[in-house]
Amino acid sequence: MKKFMVYLLQLWVGLLMGNACFAQMYTVTDLGTLGGFNYSFPRGGINGFGQVAGYSYPPAADEHELFFNHAFRTSPNKAIDPASDDLGTLGGFLSFALGINSFGQVVGNSTPTSSFNFSHAYRTAPNKPINPATDDLGTLGGSSSSAAGINLFGQVVGSASVSGDSATHAFRTRANRSINSRRDDLGTLGGSTSFATDINLFGQVVGVSSLTGDTTSHAFRTRANSRINPATDDLGTLGGTVSSAESINIFGQVIGSSTLPGDTTFHAFRTRPNRRINPATDDLGTLGGSSSEPLGINSFGQVVGDSTTVGDAALHGFLYSGGVMRDLNDLIPAGSGFELGFMTGINDVGEISGQAILLDSFGNTFCCHAVRLTPIYRATVHGPVKADGATVFSAKSRRNVPVHFSLTQYNAQTCTLPPATITVTKAINKSVSEVDVPDTAFQVDPTACQYVYNLSPYRLGTGTYRIDLSIERIIVGSAVFSLR
Repeated sequence: MKKFMVYLLQLWVGLLMGNACFAQMYTVTDLGTLGGFNYSFPRGGINGFGQVAGYSYPPAADEHELFFNHAFRTSPNKAIDPASDDLGTLGGFLSFALGINSFGQVVGNSTPTSSFNFSHAYRTAPNKPINPATDDLGTLGGSSSSAAGINLFGQVVGSASVSGDSATHAFRTRANRSINSRRDDLGTLGGSTSFATDINLFGQVVGVSSLTGDTTSHAFRTRANSRINPATDDLGTLGGTVSSAESINIFGQVIGSSTLPGDTTFHAFRTRPNRRINPATDDLGTLGGSSSEPLGINSFGQVVGDSTTVGDAALHGFLYSGGVMRDLNDLIPAGSGFELGFMTGINDVGEISGQAILLDSFGNTFCCHAVRLTPIYRATVHGPVKADGATVFSAKSRRNVPVHFSLTQYNAQTCTLPPATITVTKAINKSVSEVDVPDTAFQVDPTACQYVYNLSPYRLGTGTYRIDLSIERIIVGSAVFSLR
C-alpha cells in the first residue's frame, strides 16, 4: 500500500492576497430531525457524496414510542426528510445508524423483535431502508451483535456475542455477506473481549481489545483481511495503560483515544500509516482543556472530533489539519446560531458531519441537531496537471511545470485569493527528508486569478505525488501526478 509522506516545506504566499485573517471557513446546515422528539445525531458520519447517517426520533405512535430512535440516511447534501430518510428497523422498535459507505449502504444495529434484551447488526442495500428479510447480519453464535463500519466492498465490522454469550468479539464479514461464526471472528489481543469500529478499503480493521488478564485494553489495527495478531496489531498507548481506535483511512492512519502517563485523561491520537502509536508525535492535544476524542478521518489525514475547552468549560468540535487542532466554532460565521459539539465524520472534499446545540436570538439553547459543515473555499487544478490524477511528467526534465489552482468562494469563482500554502507529498513506503524550495516557486497570477506553483520534476525523482493547496491550514484542493 502506498503512503503519502511530506516531501516539500509549506510555502506561504502573501503577495497580492489582501487581509491575512480569514477565519470563516465553513457554512453550517441544520439537518433537522425525523419529526419526533427534537433530537438527531449523525453517528454514522458522512460519505463522499455528502450523505449523512445517524439516528433520530420519528413521530411516536403513542407515549410508549416517544423515545425510540430510528436510523436515518440523508440524500446527498440534503437535510433529513422524514418521508424518505427513516430507515425503519429489523422488526422491533429501535435502530441506530453507525456507518455509511459511498454507495449509500448503512450499517448499525436494531432490535429484531419488540424485546429490548438484544439487538442485531444490519447492513442495508444501497440507498434503501432496512429490510428485515435480508439485512439482519446475525451474530457470532450468541444473541447480540452491532455493526460499526462498512467499506466500499460491503465488508462490515462490529462486535457480536459468541456462543453462550460468554464474551463479545470483533467481527469482519465478507463482501455483502452475513456474519459467519466460523470465519469472521477476529479474536482478541489476548483477553476475552474485542470490538471493531472501522474498516478501510483494504480490509484492515481497527478497534479495541482487552489484553491477557483483562486488566486493561488497547487499540488494534489488523493486517488486510486478517485476524487480530497480538504480536503485531497492538497499537500501544500515549504513555498510559488504556487506548482505543475509532477509525482508519485508506493509508492505514488510525485515530483513537489514549490515556496519558498517570491515566488521568484521554487525548486524541493519529498514527503514521501502519505504525504503532508514538507518544512523541501522535498526541493531537486538546482545545485547551484536559481531554479530546477523535471520531472521523479522511484520506488527507484531517481529523475531526470533540475536545474540552480551557478549564473544561465546554465541549467543542475540532478539526485537526496542518498540524494544528482548531475549534470549529471559530471557523463558522459569528452569530450562526450553532454551538458545534461532537464532530463525527469528514470526507475527502472537506465536508464535515456533526452535532450542534441550537441557539435562538435570546440565547436559549435547544439540544441537539445533526449538522453538515460545507467548505466556503474550493480550489480546482488546471492544466497541464489533470484533475483525475492521470498526468505523467518526465522526472529528468529540468523545465518547470506550472501547476495552476483557481478558487471558488461560496461556489462562485473569486479573484480575492487569501493567503495559502502549497504542500507536495510523495507516495512512498518510508519518509524522506524535507527539501526547501525557493518562495519564487509559488506565486499568484492576478490576471488569471490563480495560484501558480512551478513544479521542478528533476528535484523530486520518480514516483506518485500529491499537491495540496491549503487556506488557514485547511486543505481546499489537491492534484495528483506521476514522474517517470
